[in-house]
Amino acid sequence: MDDRGQSATAEGLFYQLIVRLHKFSLGRADFHQSIHWQRGLVLDDGYNGRAYLAHIGNDIRITVRAPYPAYFLGSLTGEVKWLVESFWEGLRCEVTVPCLVRQRDDKPCPGLFEVEKLIDSKRKNRSEHPCPICNEWQNIDALLNNAPPVRAVTTGSALDILLAEFADMKRAQVITYLQMRQGFAGLDTNDKKLLSRIDDARDEFLRALTDEAKDGPRLFSLEPVKRSRFNPKGWAKEKFRIILWCEHSRLPLPVLYGDENKGVCEIELDRAWFKKAAPLLKILNGTLRLGLPVAAAGLELTLDEATYETMEGQLDLGQEIIEASLKSKGGDNQIGDWRDGEVPDRKRGQGAGSLISAPISAHGSVLREFHALLRKQDPGCKFGGLVRVRNKRNEFLWVHPRFEGEY
Repeated sequence: MDDRGQSATAEGLFYQLIVRLHKFSLGRADFHQSIHWQRGLVLDDGYNGRAYLAHIGNDIRITVRAPYPAYFLGSLTGEVKWLVESFWEGLRCEVTVPCLVRQRDDKPCPGLFEVEKLIDSKRKNRSEHPCPICNEWQNIDALLNNAPPVRAVTTGSALDILLAEFADMKRAQVITYLQMRQGFAGLDTNDKKLLSRIDDARDEFLRALTDEAKDGPRLFSLEPVKRSRFNPKGWAKEKFRIILWCEHSRLPLPVLYGDENKGVCEIELDRAWFKKAAPLLKILNGTLRLGLPVAAAGLELTLDEATYETMEGQLDLGQEIIEASLKSKGGDNQIGDWRDGEVPDRKRGQGAGSLISAPISAHGSVLREFHALLRKQDPGCKFGGLVRVRNKRNEFLWVHPRFEGEY
């Protein structure tokens, strides 16, 4: 749309999409397997599903088939929207969903609903919205089932649900084994859906802390230096080992370096700061625990049982300390407010299209304080050798040196 609200063409957009989305191309390993033409493109993201992008008139229509289509649909929609609004001055990209009514000839109604207007209607407690073409009133939740999720930090409750479903780490290891041995064809529909939801949780967390990534990494785990003598419910000040993680591979640096002391630093934390940071740490630790079993499989890096159990133990102990801080007197078990003061009503979790009020916070100030603590206690802090890079959307990531060339 142009600044007058009229439909307009972003010349050359589809050619840029073909290049930018090459990592999802069916021909990323063998060019002859790719499927794209002047106004069409087929993409594949493993267990996250397969997508068809069609350039129809001035519009880009995205169709995703997957056990959990919301993740891949949201990723592709965000890519198109960012590209249009970043490179075509004066144009904006409106996200719409199709009318669900079938006409007399059994063809679908060509009407489109703007997602922002549907969400606004839902906030005003309206359950239906009229189609601009056929004038039929339709259920908003049903329409939003076809919409990409609104991005927000994953709520504690949503993470708890995922962790409960993925609590049996032996099952997770079976999934990893199947990935490596048989490819994604070895996963059943429920496994694929679960893994897509885990990817979604991780990306939401990183996206919410995009601004803070300029000054330091966002992924880390922690454990007390004196583990055997540490009491999670009774401490005032303690020295912790901070284990930094690569934001590309989603694995801890000691594993990537093959050195248990590399990518690790020690800093002293007091209980007051820990209480304030606990909501953010709970989301962070939960996100890492969810993604750990499959992260190595994506890199074809086999973890021996001892290494895996060590990482699992560190994350479990971290979770125990965090939970103790949240439950202690003065601990805040809520996730706080949004950084910009606005609380979105839409959340994608168990039911697609469900809209609820969920106070969430990116707690960017806590992460900035953490970066300052690292630099204060270690003036020569190099963040374990992590390299700061930018992805195609100009967002900062902190990655292990072996992945720097990917960006």
